[in-house]
Amino acid sequence: GVYLSADDFTNNKISYVNNYRGKYKIYLHEVFNTSSIKVVIGDSVIKLNKDSIFGYRDKKNTCYRFYNKVAFKIINPSEKILLYSTTSLEGIPRNRHNVTNYFFSAKPDSPIYALSKWNLKTVLYNEVLFHELLDVYFESDKELIAYDRMNNIYLLNRIYELSKQKLTQLN
Repeated sequence: GVYLSADDFTNNKISYVNNYRGKYKIYLHEVFNTSSIKVVIGDSVIKLNKDSIFGYRDKKNTCYRFYNKVAFKIINPSEKILLYSTTSLEGIPRNRHNVTNYFFSAKPDSPIYALSKWNLKTVLYNEVLFHELLDVYFESDKELIAYDRMNNIYLLNRIYELSKQKLTQLN
């Protein structure tokens, strides 16, 4: 199904759901990087502009967000700072390999940035305690994608929550 807005995503409200027993398909047109998607439900065809919708959820319940006509996989849909990934083929033809790049947004409707300590500090500039904890817990940008299995949350969001709790205790 399709998330028409960031609010729909936040509230898990999906539109154009596959409740139809017949033909149902979402065409993303990613190969040609077109500006629209097409939802086919039975004999009906609905064309939606990628710029006017938030994203979609696939059969495996994986969520994606459209940003600048690109579908970003949402890694942690229930957490505060959303983490995204894209995968691309890189290298020369004989030695091609998949490369995964990571991104984030401060809110579901905020711009998407490359995942780095610098970008986190720039986007969340008011969160001074969070900046300090970033430097304590993460030596490199590659570590920002670490998962805290004990608390079932990405470590970045765990650190963000801790900074908010500490700030509340200080006030």
